[in-house]
Amino acid sequence: MRFPVKIALLLLWNICTAQDCNKAPPRRATELLTGTWSESVYAEGTRAIYKCRPGYRTLGSIVLECKNGEWTSLYPHRICMRKPCGHPGDINFGSFELLEETEFLFGAKVVYKCNEGYQLVSPFNFRVCEADGWSNDVPFCEVIKCSAVATPENGRIVTSSLDLNQEFTFGQVIQFSCNPGFALNGDRKIHCSTDGDWSAQVPTCEEIICQKPSIQNGNLLSKLKPSYKENERIQYNCASGYKPVERGDAICTERGWTPEISCREVTCDPPSLTNGNVHNLREKYRGDEEIYYQCKTGFYPPSTGNKATCTTEGWSPLPRCNWKPCQYPVIENGELYKPYYQSEDYIQRSFPASIGKEMFYHCNDHFEPVRGTNSYYSYWTKFICTEKGWNPVPKCIRQCSIRSIPNGQFSPREERFNEGEVITVKCNQGYSLKNNKDKIECTKKGWSVVPNCEKLKTCSVFRMKVNNGFFTDSNMYYIINTSANYQCKEGYGTTNGERNGFITCGKNGWLGQATCIKICDIPQFINAKQKGKKTFLKPKERLEYECMDGYEFGRGQTKGFKTCYDDEWPTVVECYEKACSLPILHQMEPNIKKDKYQVGDVLTFRCIRGFKIAGPSSVQCYHFGWSPRLPTCKKEVNCCEQPPEILNGIAKDSKKKVYCHNDVVEYNCDLGFVRRGPKKIQCNDGEWTTLPTCIEEKKRCSGVPELVHGYIQTPDLSYSHGASVEYGCVENFIMVGKKTSTCIHGHWTQPPTCIEQDRLGRCASKIFEDFQVNLNNEFDDIVISYKCNRNSEFKSTKCINGRWSPPPSCSKGKSCAPPPQIPNSQDMNITMNYEDGEKFGVICKENYLLQGQEEIICENGLWNSLPRCIEKIRKCGRPPPINDGDITTFPLPEYVPESRVEYRCQKYYMLQGSRFVTCKNGIWTDPPTCLRIPCGEPPQIHNGIIPKVSKSYEFGEEVTYTCEEGYNIDGLATITCSGGTWSSPPQCKDVRCSRPPRFNNADMVVTSKSYYMPGDKVVYRCLSNFQPEGSTEVICIGPNWKGDPQCKEEIRKCGPPPSIDNGDITTFPLPEYAPESRVEYRCHQFYVSQGSRFVTCKNGIWTDPPICLETCTISERIMRRNNIQLRWKHTEKIYSRPRLHIEFSCIWGYRMAEGSPPFRSICVEGKINYPICE
Repeated sequence: MRFPVKIALLLLWNICTAQDCNKAPPRRATELLTGTWSESVYAEGTRAIYKCRPGYRTLGSIVLECKNGEWTSLYPHRICMRKPCGHPGDINFGSFELLEETEFLFGAKVVYKCNEGYQLVSPFNFRVCEADGWSNDVPFCEVIKCSAVATPENGRIVTSSLDLNQEFTFGQVIQFSCNPGFALNGDRKIHCSTDGDWSAQVPTCEEIICQKPSIQNGNLLSKLKPSYKENERIQYNCASGYKPVERGDAICTERGWTPEISCREVTCDPPSLTNGNVHNLREKYRGDEEIYYQCKTGFYPPSTGNKATCTTEGWSPLPRCNWKPCQYPVIENGELYKPYYQSEDYIQRSFPASIGKEMFYHCNDHFEPVRGTNSYYSYWTKFICTEKGWNPVPKCIRQCSIRSIPNGQFSPREERFNEGEVITVKCNQGYSLKNNKDKIECTKKGWSVVPNCEKLKTCSVFRMKVNNGFFTDSNMYYIINTSANYQCKEGYGTTNGERNGFITCGKNGWLGQATCIKICDIPQFINAKQKGKKTFLKPKERLEYECMDGYEFGRGQTKGFKTCYDDEWPTVVECYEKACSLPILHQMEPNIKKDKYQVGDVLTFRCIRGFKIAGPSSVQCYHFGWSPRLPTCKKEVNCCEQPPEILNGIAKDSKKKVYCHNDVVEYNCDLGFVRRGPKKIQCNDGEWTTLPTCIEEKKRCSGVPELVHGYIQTPDLSYSHGASVEYGCVENFIMVGKKTSTCIHGHWTQPPTCIEQDRLGRCASKIFEDFQVNLNNEFDDIVISYKCNRNSEFKSTKCINGRWSPPPSCSKGKSCAPPPQIPNSQDMNITMNYEDGEKFGVICKENYLLQGQEEIICENGLWNSLPRCIEKIRKCGRPPPINDGDITTFPLPEYVPESRVEYRCQKYYMLQGSRFVTCKNGIWTDPPTCLRIPCGEPPQIHNGIIPKVSKSYEFGEEVTYTCEEGYNIDGLATITCSGGTWSSPPQCKDVRCSRPPRFNNADMVVTSKSYYMPGDKVVYRCLSNFQPEGSTEVICIGPNWKGDPQCKEEIRKCGPPPSIDNGDITTFPLPEYAPESRVEYRCHQFYVSQGSRFVTCKNGIWTDPPICLETCTISERIMRRNNIQLRWKHTEKIYSRPRLHIEFSCIWGYRMAEGSPPFRSICVEGKINYPICE
């Protein structure tokens, strides 16, 4: 290739590939473009140089070059970044916070704040990182100061090393105190706060004064004053069931009354009972409330019982369950064996008994023991203490004996019965037990009823005459508490209005009189019915009745009543069919003129020449009169506007421009809706007649009927009212009937059938012999048109499976007048006649229910079987609430009409108005009101004062009593008016003390007065040679003196204790003993002490010492020699205490020798007189 050609191609390639930039270099937020850039196009390769904006920096230059029509960075890593400012500087007594940043870069801001107790004194509290560094200066904080404080009057400032006239810095504290007799009113300490003010006002020192205390549930015992000064003391007591929170007195201090004057209700927490359970355990118990508890098996309550009472000191006695397997056995109707030498107290102190202890008991006459282990002697029964208690439990049960019962028999046939056993007694005819029962029980007191059959008192029917009646039972006599039945004759009844009655036999004869009074039978009703379901009436009762629809008694009356015996009582009540009279007509003529028309008669109208009828052309006579409203005749009639639209429905016909008089429009309801009212409306003299209403039918259809040899074209799961399904038949089958089935009110209409072609029935042509059609063969699935006469229109019928549908007919049913306006149905204006078989849906007015069919049918010119619109039964909700009262029965969610509910007021309220309300048409009648019962004047009390007395007081008002000097309130000082009565008033109790008591060996220091006030004191002094022991004063508290000064004779000591025979003291003797010293004695071996083993030093003299008596030793040698043994013990040697009895018995095979001492001997001075057996 030639060189010039190559050059040309190279230039051509450069021209094709190079591309200029059509806009200036971009402007950036952090960068500034240098130079002038005003051209619209820049050649490729042009460079733009940028520099950073103030506050930003980068290394090197930022260059963009035009490449391929775009500005491209030559050094992408070079960007402008924010300049740093370094640390902003710390602040003394403060700190700073970096806002919305993490580094000290251009644009960053720090905010300074001072520590608590310091404040900023600089104009700015922030610094901003700018292009040339931080803005402003570093602020500084100075301490907050408070002004000087003045010393309070009657007080002082308690502080150290502070000049009170100087300023105080934040956090410094000043403390105040008051002079004696004054108390601080305010804070004891105040400090200089962060805002430069003191934390509180400087307190004041006020004189210590305590106001007269108000003691709820308590009374003041001390003399009442308006106010009290420091250290003054008062005494008080609490009402019953309450106790002082701490104690019954208080002192006036700077903190008020100390301790707090308060009466707290006496309460007890539930006791902590180990090994037991408390009945009806609660969280709290009030004073004097009692609890009962039960111990677990093996544990027992103390001897005081299993009851405890809540007192001011807690539970008393303290509930506890101790391990006591065997308590002292208390044997009802029996006796515990006790050795003759042991007292009852001594025996009881040995209980509870240890396991294994044996005891004996025997029962009283007519009682038997519960048998257990065999006893030595049948007279005594043994029982043993075990881990589970006494075994067997010592118990004496009653035994009842019986051999025969006069005038009766008993079973089971035994002679003895134990306590709790029951026998059955059968008395002879005319006899009975005293309680008229057939069972008696053996109880602790014997037989529950004396086992004796007594002759019964009876009542005779011969002594009772039933006027206008007779006894129905065959019995001649009746025993007490049985009844005889009687029946009244025809036309008579009991006083309760019943045909049958009864009369009861009492102790003194028949109770009352069998009575039959004249009654009224229910008459026969013809075309009428009674209200209610009575079968007869008592005198003065009223029978109400009414006529059936379309009937009346006469003169328009449809209701009536008769009173039994007020006038002649009817045997028949008859209503007569209503009739309609000929209406007044203007410019029109009826088809039939009569004086009266029967119910069901139809009257047709025709206007005279020159007039047009406006309204229905015919009306029908009903039991409520002519319906619909009569038409009018007019010379000119008007056209109507476009037919109105209806909800959930649409006009069937296409709209016309003009609708004139008598034009008709038909409506259809949407799918799922049912038409009520007329199907069509008519233009009547410029106004449309009543529109239909489309109501949603909530019932849906499911389960489409299956078709044999067929199928459903469009299946679905559920279908609303009016929806249809279409069927088809399989090949070689023909559909007979309508090809659709429609959902009507939740049910499917009759579906078609599929019949094989060869089996289709054929229709005969003979049926058309009377019609104008010429046919002489049979047909299948063909439509025939025919005429009834020459001037009539053609009709058609189709042959379906051997039957003509519809059957050929020339008879025409009569049309009906417009549907009637049924009473209480929705108002309607219908002028069109309805053809035979047409239906009309009836809609009742609000609050009325349809009784009968929802649709009426035109049948051969008459509307038959008219429904009724009856008023809804409107129930009532809950009865209205009233203040301070309630209904007497449990409230129900709703009540039927005429229900009655009774009200009752709370205690202390009286009822105003009727106490009953009645449900009337869904609304309750007005309820009563409960008014508080006022109180009269409060009761007067002796020595009491009422500040101001009124004649009447309202509920809840209070009156407070005070007492005269020398008297204190006993009870609650305030009484309350509640329910017309006052609560119990208090009494003014005389709290003065009489003359002080006299004490032995003491005299009063001052002369006695006739009486003393509470708080008064009297001081005593001891006589010579006597010295006081304890306090020497008494104080008057209430009406009694409190204190017991004692003057004791000078202390006298005792010498060594006295010596006794056969005994000595247990300690080393001293030369002398202080008063009340005690020394113990002990007898030598084989001797026992009689009397207290202790002696006491009393006023220099010892009390009497004990005596040591010699015991008796029972020798086995002597018993063998005398052929005797111990009756109760079998040991080799026994020691017997002096003056105790010992019983012996003969050895088996021996008997007491003649002249022998008795078996029962006594230990006297260590000797025993032994009996002799031979």
